[in-house]
Amino acid sequence: MGPEELTELVAIARRHYVDGVSRVDIGNERGLSRFKVGRILQAAREAGIVRIEVRAPAGIDYELSEELRLRYGLRRALAVQAADETRVRGPLGQVAGELLREIVTGDDVLGIDCGRTLREMTGHLGGIAGCDVVQITGMGGALGDTATDITRVVSEASGGRVFSLFAPIVVADSRTAEAMRSHRAFRSTFAAYARVTKAVVAIGAWSHELSQIPALIGDEETARFAASGVVGETGALLLDAEGRRVLGLDARRVAISEAQLRAVPDVIGVGGGRGKTTAVHAILTSGLLNSVVTDVHLARRLLRRR
Repeated sequence: MGPEELTELVAIARRHYVDGVSRVDIGNERGLSRFKVGRILQAAREAGIVRIEVRAPAGIDYELSEELRLRYGLRRALAVQAADETRVRGPLGQVAGELLREIVTGDDVLGIDCGRTLREMTGHLGGIAGCDVVQITGMGGALGDTATDITRVVSEASGGRVFSLFAPIVVADSRTAEAMRSHRAFRSTFAAYARVTKAVVAIGAWSHELSQIPALIGDEETARFAASGVVGETGALLLDAEGRRVLGLDARRVAISEAQLRAVPDVIGVGGGRGKTTAVHAILTSGLLNSVVTDVHLARRLLRRR
């Protein structure tokens, strides 16, 4: 390739890639067809004159995220960078909060679950659109981690109306649960479930360390559910390893129903770290949610197992 041809390649490449001039307009300037301009641009790339680099901001592995999204047929998947797999709640909470700031509008009704990672999320909601915020599960976990605590903080950030649920997520029997679901103090909250347009939920693995539900039901019942195949849960909706529902707790839940959750147009699950791979796989295959925020280590394990 001689100096004249190189000069033409550089000039045309600069006009197109730097100045943003279309192939048609470059062709008109130089008396060339747009197809000829296209071939010149291709030659410039092949000769190394033009190098196209896509540089994504740090924090998310975008290629891994897209691979995970396609593998599970999700609306969105975000694989978050985390150097230490035992400390993923902070990074996951930050990205989940930034995602809500991006996608929530004033027309939304936002449903909130409980969980330690969701508590981390609340510190990254500055500037979220003003919308109604609904507590979609009863209380579980330590003070500050309950759905009531998290819903309150989210509603303070949004400035919208808040619908709280001052009741445990799981109670002793179905009669108690039904009494709470029909209590006049909670009617507006349960009525709001039909209006939820976006929800963010925690993903728990079936152990005391990785879910808040076992502490509520005790060791004996936890072991019995494990023996029946339970590997994970979200909002006390139990799942086996293939994403099939295990119904043992449903009648005792004080929370949004499975059918109501499935009717929410956009449900984002947040969960990661060691020990949650099987649980996240189960929930992604269950159809209970259509988006996930997880860490890169867990995402890679998910992609290897399918």
